[in-house]
Amino acid sequence: MVRRGSVEGRMTSGNSGLSPVIPTIDVAGGRTTEPSGISGLDDPSDPVEVAARYREQGAEGIFLDILDPWEDAATFLPIVRRAAELGAPLWVTVHNGVARSVDDLALLLDLGAAAVGISTTSVERPSVLHDTSRRFGAGRVVGVMNVRRAGDRWNVVVEGGETETPLDACTWAAMLADLGAGCILPNSLDQEGTGRGYDLDLVRAMTGAVSVPVVASGGCGTLDHLVEGLAAGATYVLTNKMLHNGSHSVAEATRHLREALAGVDDRDVL
Repeated sequence: MVRRGSVEGRMTSGNSGLSPVIPTIDVAGGRTTEPSGISGLDDPSDPVEVAARYREQGAEGIFLDILDPWEDAATFLPIVRRAAELGAPLWVTVHNGVARSVDDLALLLDLGAAAVGISTTSVERPSVLHDTSRRFGAGRVVGVMNVRRAGDRWNVVVEGGETETPLDACTWAAMLADLGAGCILPNSLDQEGTGRGYDLDLVRAMTGAVSVPVVASGGCGTLDHLVEGLAAGATYVLTNKMLHNGSHSVAEATRHLREALAGVDDRDVL
């Protein structure tokens, strides 16, 4: 069953006509980390042009994963503003989910981001997530975590996958929701970059641990993987390489989901 819930800026599964497919754009030094393979772009490394093309293809939300530290804000803040002006709800995370303060996150929201993702900082200083949620609302906070399988559980990993913690990911997800995260995004480091599909066991475990929407992330390589992620209980499905390299469009992904889920009861994600 697909979980329902709302996230600021219409990023909600309960809105008829809304696609749950969220393209992710990795940004470093003001450019996409790899030139886009989408045809017809004047500048395939301009993240805003890539986002605009996704928007033209029907994307109802965009995730900007900014890899630069806050010291480079002068480079990436204009990108956030320009991307937000495209009209699609924009999720933004900076430097592995690091925020020096609530004011950092407020700046992203003031520039037009619909929601901010907090990862490493939520582990080191949970009060930042809590205070951001209280100030702006839970719908504008995404609890992001990188996770790695450890036997029959998953451990939370911080600092961009460099440092493993003893935190059980499902327990931590429940704590993030209690702290005020309106959505949980567990990214599987085991699956990331493989193209083998999402860790469906992880998705199921997460949807069982929290009542807020869960985002499947890490490993998507085919259109069927999107279907599998939703069938496992995710409200949203993140995809990067499959769309970024031009193999498929957002419109194709949405059409495939419609066809695959046609007639299935209790699904209003499309």
